[in-house]
Amino acid sequence: MRISSRFLIGATAVIFAGVVLVGCGGAAPGENKATADEVTAMWTNAFNSGNAATLAALYAENAHSTAPSGGPSRGRKDIEVYWRADMKPGETTALKATDSIAQGNLLHVSGTYEVAAKGAKVAYGQFEQLWARDNGAWKVTSEIWSLDPMAQRDPDAANRLESAWTTAYNAGDAAKLAALYDKDAVLSTRPSGSVEGKDAIEFFWKNDFGGGKPTTKLEMTDAYMAGDLAHLEGEYEVTDKGKISKGHYVQLWMQDGDDWRIHREMWWQ
Repeated sequence: MRISSRFLIGATAVIFAGVVLVGCGGAAPGENKATADEVTAMWTNAFNSGNAATLAALYAENAHSTAPSGGPSRGRKDIEVYWRADMKPGETTALKATDSIAQGNLLHVSGTYEVAAKGAKVAYGQFEQLWARDNGAWKVTSEIWSLDPMAQRDPDAANRLESAWTTAYNAGDAAKLAALYDKDAVLSTRPSGSVEGKDAIEFFWKNDFGGGKPTTKLEMTDAYMAGDLAHLEGEYEVTDKGKISKGHYVQLWMQDGDDWRIHREMWWQ
C-alpha cells in the first residue's frame, strides 16, 4: 500500500466528510482507544490477507476513500477495485491509531501507517477514518490516506533514474536514450518548444548530438516520489567541443511495470 487533508476536531464536534459528531444532551465525544485499536487491527489483518474482497467487506456500501496515488473511490465496489490493484505480493501494512473520538454509533480514528517489504519500510504516512456501526458491525464510511512528505524523498531511487539518463546521453546513443521515454512523452525546451512522442524525441537527441559526443553532468537539487510518479529537478552542465553550457531541468518519470519512463521533461537555460 502506497498511500492531504486537514481535519477539524473540536472539543464538542468532529467534522469529517460531511458528517458531524455532536454530543447528545450536551455531552462531549469521548475517546475509545480499545475500539480504535480493534477496528485498525481488523483493517490491517484484512489488508495483509491479500484478499481485496475481505478488505472491502469492512466498508459501507456508499463509503468514500481517498488516496494520493489515485482519485477518490466511491462505493464498496470501487474501493475493492482500488485495493486489489494496490496490494503487492510480499508487502504488509501496519496501522497505529494515535487518536480516536467516539460518539454513539460513530468512531473517528486517526493514526499512522507503515508499509514493509521483506522487512524494509517502503512507505509510511497518516490516515483518517470514520467508522459507523451498522447492525452491530463497524464499517468504514469515509477515509483519507496521505504519504508522509519525507516518504516522498527517495534519493537512492532518484539517483538511479538520473544515472540511467546520464549514462545513455554520455554514450551518445539516441536510441538508448529514447528508450527511457514513454511512447507519449513530451520533451520541452525553452525557447524552442515541445517535441512529442518517443520517436520524435529520439530524432531530437540525435540532432542534439550533432555527430559529436557531448557529455553532461546533472546535479539533482530535489526529488519527490509518490507511488508510480517521480519528480526530479536540478541543474545541468553540457560540455561539447570544449564549450560549456548550463541550465535547469525538470523530469516527471512514471513507473511502467518494473521499469521507469520519462513522461514529461523540460530543459532551459
